[in-house]
Amino acid sequence: MDASNMIAKALKKANKSVYWLASETGIGTSTLYAVLNKQNRTLGLEKMVKVAIALDIDLNSLKEIYGEK
Repeated sequence: MDASNMIAKALKKANKSVYWLASETGIGTSTLYAVLNKQNRTLGLEKMVKVAIALDIDLNSLKEIYGEK
């Protein structure tokens, strides 16, 4: 699973918006939309950890995105 799908699925499950996620993480909405629209393949690890914490995503699942298996 890539970052785009992971974030979109978690946002839908939590019934939260991109604007909410931006305010929780300090990541710009334009950056988040670029990832969700697959214009940017992923966020840096630090930002992705912030997203994972805000959306209660298992941090171990980040291994799939960042290549550690």
